[in-house]
Amino acid sequence: MDPLRRRNARPDFGGWPDLPPELLEGIMKLLSPLDRVTVRLVCSSWRTCARASFPSDLPFDGPRLLLRRPGPGGILAFFSLRRRQILPFALPSRLSAARCCGHLGGWLAMAFDDDREIALCNITSGESVPIPRPPVFPVAKIVLSAPPTSPGWVVAVLGRSGTIALLQTQPEGGRWMTLEEQGARHGGFEDMAIWRGRLCALGSDGTVVAYRQRVRGRLCMYLVVDRSGELVVVRREYVVRQDAVEVEVEVFRFAAEERKWEAVEELGGQALFVGSVASLGTAGGSETGIRENCVYMARREVEMMVPHAIGVYSLAEEEVAALAISGGHSATVEPVWINPSLA
Repeated sequence: MDPLRRRNARPDFGGWPDLPPELLEGIMKLLSPLDRVTVRLVCSSWRTCARASFPSDLPFDGPRLLLRRPGPGGILAFFSLRRRQILPFALPSRLSAARCCGHLGGWLAMAFDDDREIALCNITSGESVPIPRPPVFPVAKIVLSAPPTSPGWVVAVLGRSGTIALLQTQPEGGRWMTLEEQGARHGGFEDMAIWRGRLCALGSDGTVVAYRQRVRGRLCMYLVVDRSGELVVVRREYVVRQDAVEVEVEVFRFAAEERKWEAVEELGGQALFVGSVASLGTAGGSETGIRENCVYMARREVEMMVPHAIGVYSLAEEEVAALAISGGHSATVEPVWINPSLA
């Protein structure tokens, strides 16, 4: 080959999938979080690199607490348990005026009280899916049977009045169905969760409607579907002493075969996160900053009364510790546990 031609010859280039990993990593660092989600669609090598390049300040890898910052026009922000600080990951500005009433994966269920409307927003892709105006408002909680990109997904809305409304999104033109009579028989509903494809509702009298089983006591009670897919009830009670307010927490798991509730003393390496808007179970461990065999609590109503309305309860030690929020937060909006994914 002519020496001049050899010097000007270019190396073989098979296409975009064959870019060197170090070059791909450099490209990923220049992209926004939403763009990194988009480039996953290019090819498998780009998808692998995009997954590895997500920074730790994004709201993934363990529950993060979504709360509103104090002051006029306070924005919604994520608090990291591992870092013990507010993360720099910012939600879209259009969500600042909304309340988070639930989530599934990367989808947040946001309620716009002034407009009496609800929308599902994906915090990674930026996609938004409107929901027909529900018959119950204001909304306390929203649960989804599947991401809104899935066929036949169902949404359930719990109003602050204790009434639940269901919407089957397919076929087109689905209508809301209100469970008003069912709730009235139990003094209204306190909480709800979707378990094994069925909606379970917790009545104010302590009854789980789906199974007609009694649950001990009530003050603050939550339905949780843990990491193993089991249905769990967390009961939290405040006991007022002369000079202090103590917290008692009990956990019960539903034994489907025996059709009864059993007390739980050990969570098997996981932790439960409970709140009036969203509850979930996840693995604990020192690498995530999440304590095993603990119940993480977040509730607004008692924030001004007791210091551990946002706190951690250890089932083994039977003690609760307050969870300090760096920079403070507003007590006018319900704090929400968020554990999003790329689904």
